[in-house]
Amino acid sequence: MGRSMTEQTSPQLSADLPEDDEISLIDLAIALGEEKKTLFAIPAITTTLAIVVSLLMTPIFTAKTVMMPPQQQQSGAASALASLGGLAGLAGAAAGIKSPDEMYIALMQSESMQNALIEKLALKERYNAKTMVDTRDTLKGVVKIAADKKSGLITIEADDKDPEFAAKLANAHVDELRTLLGRLAVTDVQQRRKYYEQQIAKTQDDLANAESDFRAAKEKSGMQVTAVIAETGVKASAELRGQIAAREVQMQAMSHFATAQNPDMQRIGSELAAMRVQLSKIEHGSGNGEKSSPTLQQAVRAYRDIKVREAMMNVLVGQYESARVDEAKEGPLVQQVDIASPPERRSRPKRAIMVIVAAFAGLFLGMLIAFVRRALRKAGEDPASAGQFAQLKAAWSWKA
Repeated sequence: MGRSMTEQTSPQLSADLPEDDEISLIDLAIALGEEKKTLFAIPAITTTLAIVVSLLMTPIFTAKTVMMPPQQQQSGAASALASLGGLAGLAGAAAGIKSPDEMYIALMQSESMQNALIEKLALKERYNAKTMVDTRDTLKGVVKIAADKKSGLITIEADDKDPEFAAKLANAHVDELRTLLGRLAVTDVQQRRKYYEQQIAKTQDDLANAESDFRAAKEKSGMQVTAVIAETGVKASAELRGQIAAREVQMQAMSHFATAQNPDMQRIGSELAAMRVQLSKIEHGSGNGEKSSPTLQQAVRAYRDIKVREAMMNVLVGQYESARVDEAKEGPLVQQVDIASPPERRSRPKRAIMVIVAAFAGLFLGMLIAFVRRALRKAGEDPASAGQFAQLKAAWSWKA
């Protein structure tokens, strides 16, 4: 009997328990059905606006060019350095670049190159910019430069409303990079060639000054200078000084990449020591006219300088020609894999994507508004909720 009473009261207790606050699919369907006008009107509005906006937007075309930057020739540099020292320090600096493509991207994004592009293509007037800073900012926004780590190729993409100008802007980056690299020493061979150019120019100036001093001293002393040079060891001393200067240039270059224990460094050091001893014997043994007149001494020093500069010129010219040959073997500095051509299709705006996104956004917004309106309507039908809404309205009212 107790069991029967329990069985009788259990359904009653379970019926009195509150139901879980769960929203069924039917309730959702009913809520959407009651607000079906809102549900369909908002997506239609957002889709229509997206279509209109996409049609009014200016079409943008993207032109792309692919270039292959200069490659570092480590093996060729090593052989050139081994021949007469070379400038391994400069080559090592070039070899230390972990990511050369990033360096070339930085060069193309530098202010000097951007200013050259702005001047060449009249970008300040085209972009209606007031200052060069504004023009550079706009240029950065329309040009995208990226590197492929696997292939090492650099891609340049330029955007513009005119497809022909977009291609022109992309190709102009490659042309200006060639111009910029023409006056910069980037690869190891270029750095060696640039160094020897500077040293040759400096030595030429020193040689010209020495020749001018020698002519002036010779005019003052007459044929006495020639006789002293012929009769004393000045000529042999000058030639030996030139050989010493050439060895010092070679040793200085090798010191950038070779240690003191290097056999070549030790050999050149031994040769220099022997030459200096021989020079000391020649100059101190013969006297070299130390007690002669100041004019004659000036002429002798100028003659020595001439011989030293001439010996250095022979070494530098030989190394300069070797660097030029190595540079020619490297081929073109910048090679354009794909030349940018006027694109046939626009890249922006993507109308299909804009319409689809607007349609889904409108559908979501429509469902949200539908649920809010239904909730407000249900709350207005409930007296307790209606009173709360009245209090809420009064609380946020600006009227006293």
